[in-house]
Amino acid sequence: MMTAAVLAAGLAACSTSGPSTHPVAAAPASAPAVPVRVQSSTVGWSGMVQRPHRIYVGMGGAPVVRQLAWRNWGRPRASATGKLDVYWPQPGPISGWHPTTYPVTVQLRDVVSHSGQPSYREMAYSYVNRRGVAKVLHFTFSVLPGGSVPAWNPPGPAQHRSDGVTISVAVHTSRFIRPGLSGGPTGI
Repeated sequence: MMTAAVLAAGLAACSTSGPSTHPVAAAPASAPAVPVRVQSSTVGWSGMVQRPHRIYVGMGGAPVVRQLAWRNWGRPRASATGKLDVYWPQPGPISGWHPTTYPVTVQLRDVVSHSGQPSYREMAYSYVNRRGVAKVLHFTFSVLPGGSVPAWNPPGPAQHRSDGVTISVAVHTSRFIRPGLSGGPTGI
């Protein structure tokens, strides 16, 4: 009997008119900004990430950047420092190749949107090679003619970047393209 009285009093208190003891839900704020992402794998729109620790631009001997520490992520230009592994052709299967490793600065820029997802479209690796020569490798996340999915592609012969710089390239036997700084094809 006592339990019924306590329950009845509690229900009566909850149904009384007057100010509520529960906070009023705030009006929905504008939608939060969608974070900028980048493709850290080889191809496609799926699997994009923020601040990747490693970026692959190809397979089978393509250069790889790793141990990346990012600054200014989400801004029009983001940069990271890390390590660049360059795989030189060697006898035997690629799985047995050992890279030459260089300190590298990675620059990302040109934020574009695909299906509402902002992502960086241009990337450059800057490093000094084993001969002491400063080098820059450029890539654009794009679909090549005849292709159906985007990938990190080096510029083609005498292509122009969005900032007006002309880049000449040479094809290396391990199937990645190496731009030269002086306007002509050079080695890594």
